[in-house]
Amino acid sequence: MWSGSWNDDKAFTEQHLLAMADSSSSSSAMRFGGRILYSKTASEVDMRAMQLLKVLETKTDVSGKAIVGFDIEWKPSRTKGFLPGKAAVVQICVDNDYCHVMHIFHSGIPQGLKDLIEDSTLVKVGVGIDGDSVKLFNDYGVSIKGIEDLSVLANKKLGGVWKQWGLASLTKTLVCKELLKPNHIRLGNWEAYPLSVIQLQYAATDAYASWNLYQVLKDLPDATRFAELGGRSLKVNLL
Repeated sequence: MWSGSWNDDKAFTEQHLLAMADSSSSSSAMRFGGRILYSKTASEVDMRAMQLLKVLETKTDVSGKAIVGFDIEWKPSRTKGFLPGKAAVVQICVDNDYCHVMHIFHSGIPQGLKDLIEDSTLVKVGVGIDGDSVKLFNDYGVSIKGIEDLSVLANKKLGGVWKQWGLASLTKTLVCKELLKPNHIRLGNWEAYPLSVIQLQYAATDAYASWNLYQVLKDLPDATRFAELGGRSLKVNLL
């Protein structure tokens, strides 16, 4: 379900999305099934961010922290020697029900979103989130505070040979679901106004997958601790 208004993308309808989600032969596909809140202007983004900050106050743990699935998208450069575009989209997910897609290429980063990004008690989780942090700072001068890379956390929990996990491979390993990341969407024009339905679904699913995978990883014992307890294998319950 989507919230907000945009022109219908006749090439990629919701039926196409459902067909993509059902296309995995070995397992079901990871797909965010809640409500996508799409913000395109500075006032919309600011309002949504302020609402989200209030929601996150209710989701803090005993340490006073809350978990935020976080990701960004930008338009890649197709010409050698030219830099990619500025960070164009920020997507944020904090539960199964809502995911925010904020079109910062057009809205900029208003104070509410800046406050959220720079709040160290809101732990932003994602794969390669250090790189996202650097890009967001270079493009907008905003520093992401409170980050945790899911690849690092997965190595800590799963043990074995240290591996550079991707979001898709981690999704497949932990929850036995396919994370569909077609290149024509991933490498598409994220500066386009407005975003298409399929772009919104792609963006929301990435942030949701990050939030979801953290929920799985956080409850697993560290690999060294598991070995001390005499475990021979590590099995993850499917969500």
